[in-house]
Amino acid sequence: MKNHRQEQILEILKEKGKVNVHNLSEYFSVTPKTIRRDLEFLEENGELVRIHGGAEMTKTDILRDKPFGVRLNIEAEKKEKIGKEAAMLLKNGQRIFIGAGSTLDYLSSYIDNTNRLYVVTDSITVVNQLNNRSEVEIFMIGGEITKHILGASGTIAENTLKNFWFDMAFISASTVDQEGHLFHRGPAEFGIYKHLAERTTKLVALIDSTKLGKHNFINVAKLRKNDILITDEDADPAFIEALRLQGIEIIIAK
Repeated sequence: MKNHRQEQILEILKEKGKVNVHNLSEYFSVTPKTIRRDLEFLEENGELVRIHGGAEMTKTDILRDKPFGVRLNIEAEKKEKIGKEAAMLLKNGQRIFIGAGSTLDYLSSYIDNTNRLYVVTDSITVVNQLNNRSEVEIFMIGGEITKHILGASGTIAENTLKNFWFDMAFISASTVDQEGHLFHRGPAEFGIYKHLAERTTKLVALIDSTKLGKHNFINVAKLRKNDILITDEDADPAFIEALRLQGIEIIIAK
């Protein structure tokens, strides 16, 4: 049976995605050896997977969609830097799409009234972020709401997208591989991303370094020559170079 500290470790893990032995020992005022025993016990019970210096969620938990509020806090510092960097690409008069997702929510928080923008989105949270920006015109596409990203999807959303053309489409993904293929865990985003690639001059993918060089369940899009990937300073240089050789522009958020 798990003790109270072990229950708390699992709660922290669910919120953060990963835990660190040193940080946990300081937080609970116990020795690192005690924390390692806790992690060993929890791993034996299938609650987590130990990694060097700490632990992460099991593969089953990683594949399970987490609530938007939880996802917003995972790698939050990296996501915020990426969102801020993406906002610097915006210019007056642009017509843009902003997708649904936690990193894209940070982008929206950095959009101010400096430029007149026309924003189309499938995201409830993006609408909430931009609703008080007087210089931003907002168009929200409808459809079935995907709860873990709070975004619209399905036939209605896809058909609505066919009526627009964008200067830039800001998107995210669960993972991206060395050929620039973007992946998601489920099919909800597939139709949206397919139409976006056909209706925008430039795709801008906001993806933190923990998601680089990996595959996931469904390939939803591919970054093209002159498209942009914005990531953080922990990105693998070899991976970055592989994308640059394909003509994909890389921006490192600092």
